Amino acid sequence: MLSSAMRTNVKKHVRMSAAERRDEILEATLELLGRYGIEGTTVTRIAQAVGITPGALYRHFENRDALIDEANRLASERSTRWADRSTEPDVLRRLEELGRTHHAWTVENLATIVRPFFLELSSAGPDGAGRMSMPMNRLFQIFTEFAEEGKRHGSIRPDVASQDVAWALLMFAWTEDIAHLVGAEEAIAEGAMLRNLQRMLDSFRPGDR
Repeated sequence: MLSSAMRTNVKKHVRMSAAERRDEILEATLELLGRYGIEGTTVTRIAQAVGITPGALYRHFENRDALIDEANRLASERSTRWADRSTEPDVLRRLEELGRTHHAWTVENLATIVRPFFLELSSAGPDGAGRMSMPMNRLFQIFTEFAEEGKRHGSIRPDVASQDVAWALLMFAWTEDIAHLVGAEEAIAEGAMLRNLQRMLDSFRPGDR
C-alpha cells in the first residue's frame, strides 16, 4: 500500500504548473523505485500514483527511460546531502553525528547512498560503469576532505589515511541502507552498525584524547 503522499485521488483535480507536476512525478517515481525496483516501476503505476493518465505523463517526459534517468539523477544529487546534516566543528564529532542521523535522513528524504548505484546498475549499458560510481565518488571526496580537515585541527591522528576515514563512513552508510531497503529495520534499531562505526572512528582519534 502506498503512503499517504502517494494517495493522489484527492489531488488529481488540483491544477499544477508543469514544473510542479514534473516534480510530483519524479517524487512518485523515486518512491515506486524503492518499492518495486526498475522493472516494477511502470508508467501505469507512476501515472496512477499522481492521478494522471499515462498519456498525460508523456507530456512531461519523453519516455519511461527519460523519466527513470531523471529520477536517478535526483537520487544521486540527494545522496550527497547526508554530508550536510552536521555543522559540528570537531570532525570526529561531525562524523559521529552523521552516523546517528543517517537512517532518519534516509527515511525523511526517500534517499539512500546505495539506491542511485543500484538504479544505474539496473539500467546501465556497456559503457555505464563510469557513471555508476558518481554519487559514491562525490561522497568519498567530501569525507576525504573532512578527514584532512580533522588532521589539520588535531581531531584525527596525522598518520591516518584520509581514505580510511571516508571508507568508514561509506561502508557504514552502505550497510545501513541495504538493511533499510530489504526491510531489516530491526538491525538498524539494535545499533550494531552504529557501534561498529563508532569503533572505527575511535581508532582515528589521537591517543591523548
